[in-house]
Parts: sequence; structure tokens; C-alpha cells
Amino acid sequence: MRHAHAARIAVLLGYGADSVALEVRDDGCGFDPERVLAGGRGHFGLRGLRGRAEKIGGTLRIDSRPGAGTAIKIVVPRPGSGSSNSHAS
Repeated sequence: MRHAHAARIAVLLGYGADSVALEVRDDGCGFDPERVLAGGRGHFGLRGLRGRAEKIGGTLRIDSRPGAGTAIKIVVPRPGSGSSNSHAS
């Protein structure tokens, strides 16, 4: 909320046969993900989040653009599923 200046935030949690997905969406100011993730200063939260997702076999997707809000989704394989590429709904 501090960075996005969002009025609404939605948190979605989905369970699939092979994975669990967590998505957070807001209607805030948005940003350019490529610029933020490539930047050398600050924004350690998003880069750290990507690294932690990868460390547990998951993926991170960031959909955002200036003026259009943001959706961040993490998909992680369920223990024992043997898959790291399945996506929960």
C-alpha cells in the first residue's frame, strides 16, 4: 500500500493437483517491472521475492504498467507432486 497508493487489494489463493498459487492484485499506480527488476539500486523486495520463489521450485510473475495497477503471482509445486511448472487456478 505504501508504494502503490492502491484503493483496493485482492488476495487470491488457489490449490491445484500439483501446485499452489498466491496472487496479489491492486488498483494502484503500477510500474514497469523490467525497469524495476533490472535496476541496480533499491527494489530488493521484488528481486528477493523472485529468488525465494525459485529457491523452493516456484515461479514469480509480475504484471504491471504505470497507471494500471499490479498483479504479482507466485506458483509453487505441492510437496510430492514432482512438478515445478504446474499452475494452480
